[in-house]
Order: sequence, then structure tokens, then C-alpha cells
Amino acid sequence: MTAPWMGDACGLVDAFRAKELSPLEALEACIEAIGNSPLNAFSHTDFDQARRAAKAADPGRPFGGVPFGVKELEAVKGWPYTEASLLFRDRIADHDDTSVSRLRATGAVLAAQTTSSEFGGINCTSTALHGTTRNPWDPARTPGGSSGGAAAAVAGGLLPIATGSDGGGSIRIPAAFSGLFGLKATYGRIPTGPAAGMSSLTSVRGVLTRSVRDSARRACGPR
Repeated sequence: MTAPWMGDACGLVDAFRAKELSPLEALEACIEAIGNSPLNAFSHTDFDQARRAAKAADPGRPFGGVPFGVKELEAVKGWPYTEASLLFRDRIADHDDTSVSRLRATGAVLAAQTTSSEFGGINCTSTALHGTTRNPWDPARTPGGSSGGAAAAVAGGLLPIATGSDGGGSIRIPAAFSGLFGLKATYGRIPTGPAAGMSSLTSVRGVLTRSVRDSARRACGPR
């Protein structure tokens, strides 16, 4: 079995393009690592669909073939849309958020849903619905929040990149707690639709990454 990719997502795309590794091989390594992990970084996995996407992946796209985690506060069609709350434990998303549909357009392989604090309300990741997510550097400590599952997954070698969101530090705090790069970008740089109504003007979408260039590619790719 191929070892999990420990470089950044841009480097993984380069490896795909050089035919040093296939998207399916990279995904299978992630799946094995996730299965062996004690970090509790995921609230849902979709490996069968991810395998189909990896087989059809186009490495010519910005994130072509890269396995991604998606924070559970973002809607992914057919996945649970609980917002980490017991209140919505049975809710299933009937659409992709615009941020997710445009992520698909970059060639990303959506593999798993990462844990969050309930409604993204606090800066640690522990809920009645999913339990406590652990910091890969010290499992007795939190990876922060609310994008704690994303940080644990990327820092723990389970996925090369994962989405997050940040209103009061929910990307930046997990990045700092986990040794990753995390940027709160300009509001709307990564859209939050499809609903057009008013929402918090302090909360933005983004990613937890192992490099600045990964975050830049996410912000500058199909938006």
C-alpha cells in the first residue's frame, strides 16, 4: 500500500502529472490512514463515490485527483448536513453549496466530511453528536475549532487538504494549534451561496493546508 502523501496538495498534483502516483493510489492511502486513525476527525466518509471520482480525475485541473475533506458546516449533496448539532442529526443536504460545486470544478475528490464545533460556535471541536476530535501532536489537546476536524486530518497525515470557514478564528486557530497554514481571506473570495440572503459578513470560506501555495490555489482557482 502506498504511504499517505505528506507533502502539499500542489505537490501531489505535480506527482499525478508526472505519473509518479495515481489519484486512486493516493486516495486509497488516505482511506487506510483514516481507518487506522484515533483522531476522530471525520463525521462522514464517502469512499465509494470518492473512488469513482479518483478513477475519472483529470490532473490537468488545479486540484485534479486530490482527496479533500469538507467541513461539516458546508452542504455537500447527499451527505449529512447536521452542522454538528443533534437538532439536525437526520438532515441530508439536497444541494452543493456554491463553494463545494466550484471545488468540484477544480478536480477535487471529495472523500470525507470533517468535524466541527456545533454551528461553528466555539473554538474547540467536541460535540454531543460526534464526540471529541484530537490534536495529532498531542491527543490530550484540542486541534482548535471550529475547523478542528480539518486541521486534525491535514496535520495528522489523513488528507492533504481540507476546507474550513472562519468568522472569529475558526481557520486560523486550528492552523496555529496544528502547525498548518490558515488564512482568513476577503469576504466572498470563495462564495457562500447558493442562497442570496444576508448572512454573517465576518464568516468566510477557506482551507487548512500544509503550504501557502495550496491556500492560494484554492482562492484563485474556479471560485
